[in-house]
Amino acid sequence: MHVLLTLLGMLVVLIFWMSDFKILWDTKMEVKEVYWIGLRDYYFWGLCIVPSLLSHMVATWGHYYRADSIFQRSVRQVSWPASMTAQERKTKRLNAISVWERHDPYVGWTYRFWLLVVISFGLNVAWFLEPLLKYLGPQLREHPEEDPVIIWMSFIGYGSGYAAIMACAIIMFVVLRRSVLHALGFTYAELLPMHRGMGIAILFWSVVHTVGYSVHYIIEDEWDEQFNLDGETRGPQNVIGFVALAALIALYVFSLPYFRRRFYEFFLLMHRVMTVITFAGTLMHYPYFMTWYYVVPSMCLFMADRYIPKIVQAFAVAPDVICSFNKDADILTMVIVSRNRLEPLKPYYPGDYINLQNTIIGQSYHPFTIASYWPDDPYTMTLYIRTFGENPDSWTHGLARLCSSDDDPILVNMNVEGVFGDRSHDYLCSNNLVIFAAGAAITTFMPLLKSIAAHIEAVKAESSETQCTIKVHLLSTFRYESELYAYGDFLHQVTTDPRFTSWLHVEIHVSRPDKVPRKMVSNAEDAAHDHKIKPAMSSTASEGSEIDTHSESSDSVDPPVYLGAAVPMQRKSSNVHDSNNGSSPKAYTDRPVPTFPTVNATSVATIHAKRDLLITAAILFIPFFAFVGLRFVGLEGVWHGESRWCRTTKIYDQNMTNKCMWNYTMTPGFLHIVAGSLMGYGLIFYARWSTLRFGEVARVGSVAKTMTASGAELGGKGQNKTFEYMKTVHASQVMAYDGSIRYRTGRLNVKESIQELIAAEVGVKDLETTAVFVGGPDSFLDSVQEETKKASWTVEFHRETWSP
Repeated sequence: MHVLLTLLGMLVVLIFWMSDFKILWDTKMEVKEVYWIGLRDYYFWGLCIVPSLLSHMVATWGHYYRADSIFQRSVRQVSWPASMTAQERKTKRLNAISVWERHDPYVGWTYRFWLLVVISFGLNVAWFLEPLLKYLGPQLREHPEEDPVIIWMSFIGYGSGYAAIMACAIIMFVVLRRSVLHALGFTYAELLPMHRGMGIAILFWSVVHTVGYSVHYIIEDEWDEQFNLDGETRGPQNVIGFVALAALIALYVFSLPYFRRRFYEFFLLMHRVMTVITFAGTLMHYPYFMTWYYVVPSMCLFMADRYIPKIVQAFAVAPDVICSFNKDADILTMVIVSRNRLEPLKPYYPGDYINLQNTIIGQSYHPFTIASYWPDDPYTMTLYIRTFGENPDSWTHGLARLCSSDDDPILVNMNVEGVFGDRSHDYLCSNNLVIFAAGAAITTFMPLLKSIAAHIEAVKAESSETQCTIKVHLLSTFRYESELYAYGDFLHQVTTDPRFTSWLHVEIHVSRPDKVPRKMVSNAEDAAHDHKIKPAMSSTASEGSEIDTHSESSDSVDPPVYLGAAVPMQRKSSNVHDSNNGSSPKAYTDRPVPTFPTVNATSVATIHAKRDLLITAAILFIPFFAFVGLRFVGLEGVWHGESRWCRTTKIYDQNMTNKCMWNYTMTPGFLHIVAGSLMGYGLIFYARWSTLRFGEVARVGSVAKTMTASGAELGGKGQNKTFEYMKTVHASQVMAYDGSIRYRTGRLNVKESIQELIAAEVGVKDLETTAVFVGGPDSFLDSVQEETKKASWTVEFHRETWSP
């Protein structure tokens, strides 16, 4: 239902855009009052703005319910009755990824993205051609004495300016983190190329617009008349147009990867400043009432998109997070908890991410993938963040300096925005799933693998029928051995726990020696250092023992025993490290792997959905009322006893025209943005203030984990119990080194790994489908994609960055 309503809302907007020229521009030739007095507002509000806002509300509100149903529909495909043949699965399309989700074999974009590109850029070109096709021919016939070049240049300038305005309406819409496009399966990272493409389109049409009219004025010998500051002609407006174009060019230059990656804060500042100058200059260059209206829907949604996720999370999470920094692995461990432990966090799903801001480090928000599995503990959220220590000015390096305190976890104030995601998991219907993960990209797949295990175990418990399951191959590579223990006991669990090893094959590579030789930590040492936080999940090789795992030569290591593979792949040669002497962390064997339904994910989502809906309605409509009200106020003052005397520009001089049109073009939109911003920042401030106020009480009280805790229980006897609880949660997310995780030395050879998978008949059987999922830096993703193409491997390829 939510998807159908979303499609209906988008259809209304598309129909409006396609019929816009006829409805809103041609009327000036037929109904003068509609064009000059501005009664077209009624058309626009009814046909575009209101459907846009309502469809957005339906999409974002429906996300809370849609996310769980979509994920459950996908994860149910990881197991099926053994009595069902491969042909039956194929006939019923139970092992087929939808065309909507498939990627083209050349560029790697999904077909749904290509459809969006065709629609968006097709409309953009149509807006350029429509005035030319409608008016150019009649003008040439009616004025045969004029130079055709003059008429052509005039209409090219007109059409390109119209197309540029249309692109402005789209560019902010596609960069939203929550919109109707996400309800259709698009992800933020997937839409970023569209945002950049529309930016290039705006620059292209703006240059064509400038060249077209400039040539027209030069041939007509009107350059001095049309470009001046006298205020008696359109000269000032055209000069401002050049200012807007200069800002747009600067915006493009500072958005190039060189500036964006090396000077992110500078890029962000210039992006915002130049965007404001470009939009304001555009409105002043062509100060017509309707120019601003094309941008109003996207502007409304953009403000809602920037404020609402911050407000919702400010009410939901504690103001402080607990974090620690593993200097040997260059990994930060951060735990975020519910602000009162009485209300679970909004359900998040595999691949979802949040944005973090610490005002000590900077004002920018930075995205990070959530590594924890929500059903494990609905009250907490865990992040593992790879620090880029080689760049001391990076945000993660600054965070590491805040969190590093002799390995003790500490509290750090953090603003949280999100959760974002809403992605599809259609690839889970495949018979085989091959995952290539580099470094911290493993966090993307940690909750995914746990959710697969949870569903398989749930089906086993509910059904007496023998089940077949998906076969997953996890090929991961890390820099240091110490990094294997930086992600808690996850890598140990997936290589030893039968709930995983029955369907999961894991291959771990370590490319570099540790910075310093590692020593095993025993339980005795843990007890001796009880004042520090040691992992609750770890046990050690032998009491009081210390073993330097790097003192062994790789030649003395026994041949590998492959972990978790039903049909192990064969290696020509190997260097496998295994320092385990028989003892290993096994605490996870007593922990259940719950599913989302068993912890009432839908009920929890309903609580957050109602709050989100209320805030969304306020942010979208209250500032919009200010906009509508100002459109019907006589902003120009009283003239000859008439309060709204700017009804037409044809009976006044250019100065009067500028006064009237600039007032009605700029003032309502400007005050709309001011009203929306004041309201957004006000709600953020109130949410954080109330959370901090509650935190002052909870910090010295005992905050229970159970839903039955009451305010009376927050007494003084349990001083610092909240911090102690956070430390306990944090301890469960880290693991001390004990040499129990086996790995291969050297870099992961992607080409050899693919050939071994092909030799094991992965991705070569006619009735079986195989999906390849790759996460990590762009260079790693590119290498895997290139080797996949070279091997002519019949797979569905998915790229995944750590976070957008």
